[in-house]
Amino acid sequence: MYMINIGGVQLSLLPPEEAVTLSGGERPITERRTLSGAVIATRPARAGARRLTIEAPDTFVISQADADAIQALPDTWTLSITGFKLSGTFTGCTFEVPPQFPSSGDGLCGYSLSIYIPQQ
Repeated sequence: MYMINIGGVQLSLLPPEEAVTLSGGERPITERRTLSGAVIATRPARAGARRLTIEAPDTFVISQADADAIQALPDTWTLSITGFKLSGTFTGCTFEVPPQFPSSGDGLCGYSLSIYIPQQ
């Protein structure tokens, strides 16, 4: 099942999987070494911040009402996403650049979103 909820706005029309890309968030490994350089312990560090980009192709649109609601979101909000490369609920999210909603007529518009997901 696929789902994207941006700050309480449940998208009814979803982009294809290939339109949703994720970068960042790797977990670097920290090591404890002896004076001779031998590794005696490893521990994963906290996951880094991530960037989720949604570039909907020309044929994929959302409603003008959803676009207006997304543009009216406060500075930080919660993202819930299921079924894509990233799944889960993330708090404190922001847009890296203002969301783009080029109109395609009939109350529908395309969209381009770049979402910053802070370190959890």
